[in-house]
Amino acid sequence: MRVFRTLCLGLAVTLVSAAMPAAAQQPTAVFTLADALRRAMDESPEGAAALARVEAAGRALEYAGHLPNPIFELRSENWGARAPSPGLPLDIYATVTQTVEFGGKRDARRGVARADSQAALAAASVVRHDVALDVSRLYMEALRAREHQRALAAQSRDMAELVRILTSRVAVGSTAESDLLKMRTEEARAAADVVRTRLAASRALAQLTARLGVDTSLEALMLPAAPPPTAGDHLSAVARRADVSAAARAVDAARQSARLENARGIPDANVHAGMKRTTGFNTGVVAVTVPIPLFDRNRTARILAQGRALAAEREQKAVERRALGEIRATRNAAAALIEHAANARTALVEPARGAREAARAAFQSGALDVLRLLDAERVFTGASIVAIDLEIDAVVTAIEARLAAGEDPLP
Repeated sequence: MRVFRTLCLGLAVTLVSAAMPAAAQQPTAVFTLADALRRAMDESPEGAAALARVEAAGRALEYAGHLPNPIFELRSENWGARAPSPGLPLDIYATVTQTVEFGGKRDARRGVARADSQAALAAASVVRHDVALDVSRLYMEALRAREHQRALAAQSRDMAELVRILTSRVAVGSTAESDLLKMRTEEARAAADVVRTRLAASRALAQLTARLGVDTSLEALMLPAAPPPTAGDHLSAVARRADVSAAARAVDAARQSARLENARGIPDANVHAGMKRTTGFNTGVVAVTVPIPLFDRNRTARILAQGRALAAEREQKAVERRALGEIRATRNAAAALIEHAANARTALVEPARGAREAARAAFQSGALDVLRLLDAERVFTGASIVAIDLEIDAVVTAIEARLAAGEDPLP
């Protein structure tokens, strides 16, 4: 009979499970940090804008070496001449003027276009770096808020249970009402902390989903393992950085601009050729005009361009120094935080858990007052939050260290 009942119960459970909606049986889809970074690289508006600038600079390079356009002139003279009748015949000119550049202007324009194209590529790399860093921080902050909320929600539930116990003790007169009031105050504080962290988690998730253009939940986020920061020569890491490369491309662009402005200080020749009709005869016209570089040799633009090139060189040095400092700082911080986070649960949470369990047992037996129990509860919750922060900070700092060294955020 007992076996028959067991079989019936098993069959009923199977039928109920089969009748449940498929969506209710499936767990929440996981949305990892790697998913978020992949989405950011593929869909970010900043990346698309940077790509548009790269494509435009590449197309501009194709036309940078074109010659100046020729100028066509049609001119007629001797209109309204006060000469004896029948007057002077009209002179008609049809000429084409072509500027012949000297000083390497055409090649200098190509150099400026090439430098601009390389600068656009370097700027796109900087954008990808910034997007990866921003998305990583948003993702981890959403995780931090969620884990804080969970820890404080557990504390709030524990406080509610302790309030229930104390209420029954006060009812029978075995506990002072002041202890119950203290516990209710702690329960209200824990509930307020839960509300605060829930709002923080919702805000962080809203920022993340808006940044990526996706629809996900806090439950779908997963805490990644801290990626190992790559060790090695700091100077080699500096050379890999996107901002250092962008600074170098900015120097090259400024130098090419200075070269072009210097070339513009050399006069160009204008060659005129065409036909002239006068007094009924058609004749050819050829002329060459050259500006005399007596007053203006493009000095103002040349001086400003040289100043910009010098400023770009000095800014490059500043970027390299900041990069070196960031690499050293983030690598040291990542190593320290990863080491501490590895032992956080054992060194912080487990002793605090043991102390809390002992305090609860003593409280149940009436050998511990409310204040000492509350202290044990607070220590455990605080230790849990510290461990959460250490684990998340270790991941964030490790990602920052990898990005600072010019590497991908995740291996």
